[in-house]
Order: sequence, then structure tokens, then C-alpha cells
Amino acid sequence: MNDVFILGAGFSKAIHSGMPTLADLTNEVTRRFRGPECSLPRPLMDLDNNIELWITYLSQRQPWLTEYENDFNKSLAGRIRHQIGAVIEEHTARASRTEAPPWLNRLIGSWHREQATVITLNYDTLVERASKQVQATERGNPILAVHMYPPYFSDVQARSGVGVWGEDSLKTFSFLKLHGSINWYYSGRDNFFGETILFSEDLPFGHKAWNDVRFRRPQSRDKELLIIPPATEKNTYFNNETVRRLWREAGHALQKAERVFIVGYSLPLSDLGMRFFLTKHRPSRETPIFLVNTDRKVAAHYRKLMTRDVRDEFVDQQEPIKRFANIYPNIDDTHGC
Repeated sequence: MNDVFILGAGFSKAIHSGMPTLADLTNEVTRRFRGPECSLPRPLMDLDNNIELWITYLSQRQPWLTEYENDFNKSLAGRIRHQIGAVIEEHTARASRTEAPPWLNRLIGSWHREQATVITLNYDTLVERASKQVQATERGNPILAVHMYPPYFSDVQARSGVGVWGEDSLKTFSFLKLHGSINWYYSGRDNFFGETILFSEDLPFGHKAWNDVRFRRPQSRDKELLIIPPATEKNTYFNNETVRRLWREAGHALQKAERVFIVGYSLPLSDLGMRFFLTKHRPSRETPIFLVNTDRKVAAHYRKLMTRDVRDEFVDQQEPIKRFANIYPNIDDTHGC
């Protein structure tokens, strides 16, 4: 079965309740900018306390501002993006203190066996951490990031001459992180055309060094985290052909899907890029689309956008993601579970 998953913030929140939503992220970043020396300018605070609008405004050169004011805004957008990465790293480490929930291990094991395509809009590495505890072969081989990431990514440890040279290939699920990740690195330049994206392996759930989030990154000190910020305008980050290739591979997989599962992603009106992406790459009319969400209003959004068979038996308030994970992949496409 050619299954495609799209994961949103609700998926990470189901793994650990402390993982932030966009509103949580806005509030935490705001707290980090309090004080006379680093407070956010008043115009930002008037934008509905929405970090997505902040970065959109700051990243664009406004015609009514001077050059140095526009440069200041660009610098501030970079500082906010840095804080977003720091917040996600801290919450990811905190969520990984104990063992991964059994339903997550079970779902990842199913992804591996089904060789699904998993598309995520999340920056965290909870899936990567949990995958290391899933037995992928009879010999007990774990699923590493090097197995699930596209082959055109490079392990940052290779810069030290160690890395994972000679690591056996493992046919498993494809993991496409469309908005970047807290373990991806690039130069930080506006124009990074032709630049190789580096990644690092993360610690598994329950590791005793869970709080040392940078222990594996000595080779990335000259790099910046590649996280594409929550902004309505992302063109700068799409200059890299590797990022564009991720999106194209995700679109191709979606068009060819036999089943689509949208898990914890509510399709906000402000995410124009994803709305156009889903419209452009709608699968055939025979392809069922399963929503897994706690918000019943999302079904109407997707039915209007996708004009397809949108299934909502996993849309309720009773831990729908956990319930779905315990049933997948044994779902009747026509008559439910």
C-alpha cells in the first residue's frame, strides 16, 4: 500500500503534551525578548501576538523604512528564528527524558514495514529519536536518520572523518521535513544555492544525556540551524535546490498515494504555501484522505480544499492519534476500521 502521511504540530503534542503549538511558540519567544535591552518593537506587538506575522513583516524590506531600519528588522527576524530553534530544542529534549510512548514505536514500525512516505512540517526530532528504538531487522538494526532522510543530505560527522561511513543501507520509510529541522545545518546565507545540507543524528528517547543537546554537534559550530520560519513568505529559504527537491518529492508522493493520512495538522488559513501545495498535488479521486485530529472543524476545511473522499472517523477529543496509531495500517478504506 502506497501510504503518505502529513504530520503537523498536533502530532508532536500527542507524543508529549509539552511540545509547543504556534501560539505557545509565540508566547515563549516573546518572554525571551523581555527587558529594555532586547524588547520587541511596538509594531510587532500589535500584530495579534502572532510570530508568523512578525517574521513575515520583518523579513520584507518595507518601502517606508530607511535602509538601516530594514537591516535592523532583518537581524531581528534572524534572532527570532534562532530563539524558535532554541525553544524547540529544549522542548524536544524535555519530551525525550523518558521512553517513547508505545503507540509511537508501533506507528514507526508500521511506517517501516509499509515503507510509507512521511511528510512533516515540524522542526523537532521526536520521530528520529523514537526510530532508534524500533527494531528494523532481525539483527536488531535501528532506523537512523541517515536511513530515513533523502540520500542527498550529508551527515555532519563526516566532516570529522568519522560519521557513518560503511553504514549498511536500510530500506525504510521516507521522512521529508519540509520546514527544516533542529538537526539540519547550512551556512546561514540568504543565497545558499548549491549548498549541501548537513544533519546530525539525535539521541534516542530515555538517553541519560538527554539534556546535552549539542554533544553531537562539534562539527557544526560554523553553521546555522536550517529551520524555515513560520512566515507567509518563505522565498529566501526556497532558493536552495535541495529544499525545493524535498517539496517536489513530497508532491510526487502525494499525487501517487493510494491513501493519505493527515495527522495533527489543521490547515491554518495563514499557511498559504501548504494550501496551494495540497491543491496542486491532490491525489486521484479514488484516494481516501484520513484526518486524525482533535478539532472537528478541520474536516470542513479539507473537504473544501481537496474535494476528495475525506474521512473523519479519527477526528474527536479522545486521543485520536494514539487510537489511530494502534489500528494502522489495518484500516478498511471503504468501511472504516
